[in-house]
Amino acid sequence: VLYRIILKNTGFILCRILLCRSIIKYPLMMTLRSLLTIICSIFLTAKHASAFSTLITRRPISATSRSLMDSLMAKKDDDESWVDDDSPKDAGRRGLVLNAIGVGLLGASGIQLAQLFNTMVYTPSDFKRIPTQFIAALGDPSVSQGSGAKDWGLWRVDPGPRGVFLNQYSKEIVDNKAPAGWKFDPSDWWVEEHGLIMEAPDFPLTPGRYLVTGGRKTVTGLTIDTGGNWKLDEGTLYDVTHLPCRSARYNPIPGQKGSPLTANQSDFPVKPGAIMPTVDGCNKLDYAVLFVIGKAA
Repeated sequence: VLYRIILKNTGFILCRILLCRSIIKYPLMMTLRSLLTIICSIFLTAKHASAFSTLITRRPISATSRSLMDSLMAKKDDDESWVDDDSPKDAGRRGLVLNAIGVGLLGASGIQLAQLFNTMVYTPSDFKRIPTQFIAALGDPSVSQGSGAKDWGLWRVDPGPRGVFLNQYSKEIVDNKAPAGWKFDPSDWWVEEHGLIMEAPDFPLTPGRYLVTGGRKTVTGLTIDTGGNWKLDEGTLYDVTHLPCRSARYNPIPGQKGSPLTANQSDFPVKPGAIMPTVDGCNKLDYAVLFVIGKAA
């Protein structure tokens, strides 16, 4: 009975989240990953749902099962090598394992639901939700405040899908213009974690209040003042960094021929949280990526 109640309410909460407009404004892959974890937990548990019923009652044995058991018992009597492993102790152990797995899966579902609610639905009263934007940030990942936000930028749309792979640079970027329409600057260009050249963010980041997250546990306010100082309401810069998203800014070294042509596409993709590859003939600056999901109301 308890299992059925949990399963029913889990489905109800999932439907409410799916119907919430804010889920459309969040990165799709993260949403699908969390939902997949929950759905797998439900179905894997449902496959062994009968284990939960043994806590209350025993099911009657069907005629087919009884006939099979009788034939096995007959073979057991004739076979001296038969090992009897259906003792109450073994059955109890199997039931304990199945029930422990079931409870663990339900717990995982609950954690995922709480995380989805926190990042998709929950919005502090002094913020309003917006379509997801992306901050390119510099700073010590272990601190919660600092200076230098004048060097932070903002992508108002996801630059990844509008990018060009490094090994397609010569073919697709013509007259310093990408197929998506953005301008490529040979003296100051950006690359993301899959080896896609992407448009530069807008600089500087406008002072104000932003609701930011790294797509994990922390969803908090970020304050940028007119002097370029920044401060998080909770957590550290690392806590609100989306680790799978990596970005780096490359500037050719004077007198050298650094460009996307000297980059190696085989260095990509970059692992979550890792630093971006170097490019021959270029200086590099790694930026953290923060999701902006709200602004001050």
